[in-house]
Parts: sequence; structure tokens; C-alpha cells
Amino acid sequence: MISKRASLGLKVIAHIASTPSHRTTTADSLASATGVSLSYIEGILKDARELGLVQATRGPGGGYKLVASLNDLSVWDVVNGFGFASAGNDKAQSSPEWQLTNQVSEQAFQFEKAFLQDYLLIDLLSTLPESASSKPSKSMAMNFKPLPSALIPIAPNSVFNLSNFLNLQAA
Repeated sequence: MISKRASLGLKVIAHIASTPSHRTTTADSLASATGVSLSYIEGILKDARELGLVQATRGPGGGYKLVASLNDLSVWDVVNGFGFASAGNDKAQSSPEWQLTNQVSEQAFQFEKAFLQDYLLIDLLSTLPESASSKPSKSMAMNFKPLPSALIPIAPNSVFNLSNFLNLQAA
């Protein structure tokens, strides 16, 4: 079963992977995109750096960028790195019912693991809505207002062209 931390780690890695390769994603934008506190996101990003999934860049325009190749990275690689909640093998319980339940749980774990190993991260990103993957980074937008359209004046461009301009206007 995928733990909450592993699920959030997968969301964070998917968000970083969906940004264009020439841009980075800040921890603040990841926190606002996932709705989780900044300190918890920083813990997730620390684990991702230790796993070799992301690279951090400091300074203005800095942030996090995916290091691993999307074609080689499976969902299992990401989820397992953040702590996959495996089937519990508690040997203290020896009743037949407990052992059968444990067997079913172990088989479900193996099935889920095999499925996630075959499911590439690039396939997961292709199922995301286009608006979520192409959303611009808040840090790079700088909240500039759009520029007004350029107005081209209808006037001579020099004093020497004034007589030609007046002749054209009169005609």
C-alpha cells in the first residue's frame, strides 16, 4: 500500500518533472501546488535529493530540477524511495486466520510492486491534465502586467520628411 508520504513524494516528483527542462521549481510553489506545509515539502525534497531524483540550485531563479531520466524512472522507484508501506509480517500471531490474512496481504503487495515497477513515470505524466503540467512557475512570473500594444504614430520620422508627409496628407 502506498503511504501518504510516498504518495506526496510522487506528486512532488511529478510536478517537478512536468515543468520545462530549462526552468526550476521552488519549494514554495510545490507547497502551494500540493497544499502541504513548506517544511514538510522541504523534507520530501531532502529525501528526493538523497535518492538522486532531483538537483537543487541556490540563488535567484534557483529551485529543484529532475535529474533522473523519465524514460528509465518507474513509479516504484519513486514510491519505494519515500517509504512504501509493505505487507506486515508479524510472526507473533500464529493463528491460521492470521497466517492466511498475511499471505493475501503479501500477494497483494507483490502484485502492486510488479505493477508499479512496470508503470513508468513518463506514462503517469501523460495522464495528467494539460493545465497542471504547463502551469507557469509563480517565482518566474514576477506578476508583471502585460505591456500595452505598440502604437505606431502617423507622422513624419524627421523634419526633413515633413514636406513629403504634408504632400501625401493633402492628396
